[in-house]
Amino acid sequence: MRNYRRLTEKAKNKLEFYNKSLKIFTKTSKFLIIFILIILLFLTGIISFCIYMYNKHKNSHNIATNNINVHENSNNLTEIEKKELERESEKQEILSDSQDVILNNINFYDFSDWNNNCAPELIVINAGNKLNNSNIQTKICRGKEVSILMADDLENMIAAAFSDNIKLWISSGYRDINLQTKLFNRQVEREKSRELISQEEAERRASQVVARPYTSEHNTGLAVDFNGVEDDFYKTQEYKWLQENAHKYGFIERYQEKFQNITGVIYEPWHFRYVGKEHAEKIKQSNLCLEKYVEKKLIKN
Repeated sequence: MRNYRRLTEKAKNKLEFYNKSLKIFTKTSKFLIIFILIILLFLTGIISFCIYMYNKHKNSHNIATNNINVHENSNNLTEIEKKELERESEKQEILSDSQDVILNNINFYDFSDWNNNCAPELIVINAGNKLNNSNIQTKICRGKEVSILMADDLENMIAAAFSDNIKLWISSGYRDINLQTKLFNRQVEREKSRELISQEEAERRASQVVARPYTSEHNTGLAVDFNGVEDDFYKTQEYKWLQENAHKYGFIERYQEKFQNITGVIYEPWHFRYVGKEHAEKIKQSNLCLEKYVEKKLIKN
């Protein structure tokens, strides 16, 4: 106890009481502050969890609503178109985590003059070069509509693969402009349902997954997707066989990973393009994509 020599006994008691009260108040305040901080952290955690669950429920609702709308819209489509929608849905799941890979500011080479005068199997179609002719002559190959230019070679290739115990089947071939428009518009609506964005932004995002009308190789009938558009197709024996033999029948692997910044399309190991036997062999040997091969070897030569 402190020695307060000059204070009366009553003053000393008051001062001692004040000091003890101050100590008790200080300790109590510390505990109270700690308690309040714990409560605040607890409430913050609860609020964060509630927000997370709300957003998760909201996203699930949007997806469910979108799927319902897709189902309703598909009632107006033919059976072939419905199958194309299903295939595109599968592709969207594959690409959902890879959309940012696509570069939106690619300076595409202008192939308009070339496309107007070249052999039809050498036409170059991409996001910067639209298809001018929508009157495509087709033929049925293995249950799918494809360009008449490649139908026989495609049949021969699939038959040759089968003789080597390799099973190739066509997931998608020719896609007319009307169907391509439906697929693209459907993806635009999907993008708008996920987030409040402008029509322009929705179309930009949609174009990363589904090609705009007149810019898909499927619109030419010269492209074919194999074996269910599986993301691990590159690991299969079927893919290995195509790499070793497709050029013999006039086909090239169109969208290789190393060419993404030229083609504007992410890696699609299932997608093969018909260019004719002569040029398929040369393209394979040149180690160039179709755009660079035509530009450097055919146009500038």
